Amino acid sequence: MVNPLVIWYFTDGKLGHENQVKGLIQAIANHTDVISHKIPIPHSRMRFLIDILSGNFFRTLSKLSQPSYLIAAGNRTHIAMLIATHYFGGKSILLMRSNWPLRWFDMAIIPEHDTPSPGENILTTQGVLNTIQPSKNHLPAHGLILAGGPSKHFHWDSEKIIQQIQNIVKTHSDIKWTIANSRRTPADFFDKLHTLSDTVSFVEHTHTSAHWLPDQLAQSTYVWVSPDSVSMLYEAVTSGSAVGCLELNKKCNNRIVNGVEKLISQGMVSSYQQWQTTHSLHVPSHQLNEAQRAADWILAQ
Repeated sequence: MVNPLVIWYFTDGKLGHENQVKGLIQAIANHTDVISHKIPIPHSRMRFLIDILSGNFFRTLSKLSQPSYLIAAGNRTHIAMLIATHYFGGKSILLMRSNWPLRWFDMAIIPEHDTPSPGENILTTQGVLNTIQPSKNHLPAHGLILAGGPSKHFHWDSEKIIQQIQNIVKTHSDIKWTIANSRRTPADFFDKLHTLSDTVSFVEHTHTSAHWLPDQLAQSTYVWVSPDSVSMLYEAVTSGSAVGCLELNKKCNNRIVNGVEKLISQGMVSSYQQWQTTHSLHVPSHQLNEAQRAADWILAQ
């Protein structure tokens, strides 16, 4: 009997970072049995320093099984993982960029929009890792629209987004649409949309569980996402749905904006402008499953 892999993962408590780690662990578990231990890192640097100097950090970790891999996502977790690797062994895996030299880590998995330098210990991914699995169970008459809100990268315009949603729902009236907001969506957004159609359902993000979005993406043949919600765009593409990107004016040409434009140019996502011409969405040009690709790369090292 093969012993399970023991994984320690260091978290700063941010949902996006935890989602990346869980996606990677889930993908590793597709190959072998895994035991994972979550290790929260205090928000306060002083609190973490006290934990180190008092020995509390080491006493806590010494109670766990020796790790095969240690994973960190979020700048606050990197030094904690490096210290733990030095004292307890295992291979260190960094997700996303770090302020520390990448040669200090055994492996680094970094999205291409962060423009990492090439290296034997570096895997470049298209977008950040996520927990979404490719689905073969999409329902033909099921559509999902995911609305974001103000961001650093795009000028949010509720009226513009609402007009686009109205056009999509009116054109595809045979599809049962579900529209969901996010924590960044303006409070009056749904009020302006409620006159759309009896076939449209509205879902408040505060009323959803962690499983809601993966379940919806697994069922939805068509998915529209506002461009500020970059992580959701990659999640929708990973699900294998036909994905459209709603239109907003960009604030600048930065790595996030360029990443969205690359998805469109590669045929992974249709722009709203393209949809206006064809009134159709196409499935991604190739299947994206970066968490599984990363897991395969790790286990091959």
